[in-house]
Amino acid sequence: MDDYEDDEEIKLIQISDTVYATEEELDRSENAAELLRAIQGTFSPVRLLAASLMVLLFFSSIFATYYWIIPRDAVNVEVIYMQSGGGHVILTQVHNLGSREISEVSVEISFEDLDGNELNNTIFYRETIGAHISVASDDLELTVPGATVWDNYEIKISINYKDGKNNQRSTTWTHPVGDWVYEWFTNKAKRHWLILSLIHI
Repeated sequence: MDDYEDDEEIKLIQISDTVYATEEELDRSENAAELLRAIQGTFSPVRLLAASLMVLLFFSSIFATYYWIIPRDAVNVEVIYMQSGGGHVILTQVHNLGSREISEVSVEISFEDLDGNELNNTIFYRETIGAHISVASDDLELTVPGATVWDNYEIKISINYKDGKNNQRSTTWTHPVGDWVYEWFTNKAKRHWLILSLIHI
């Protein structure tokens, strides 16, 4: 009896001049192709674009809620120091980055030598600064003519204001200057989440 009498006959199908495959292999290939077409249909370019837009809108809404809606107090005072000709120049801006208006805002800038002698100062006052508003003013600019640029000095900045809950806030920063012709400082007042105050009421 032939040893191969019980073996099933394997039929090869010619696909090209040099490529042959069995029926089972062809069936698997067709099933894989159908699955791929189904996946491509599910993730069409339009659906992918729509999903991307939904994700973008979701994260944008989170940012907008933090930026505009949640009550918070966030104030920065930005200071630029320059040596100019025969003296010194200090330029200042107040940034209300919070989501609520601040009021009774006063900023005092003082330029002193290392012995504590005040060479010049300026005081700025504004009744209110709205949310997400930056303010520059002539009263936030300080010039110190005649002081030698070869010595070191100190800039003192003090800010006082009332936050959205009418709480008084005060902060003072000191910066040594003189080693560089140009320096830039960003002073951040302590942040307060006003919603926490509302919860305790």
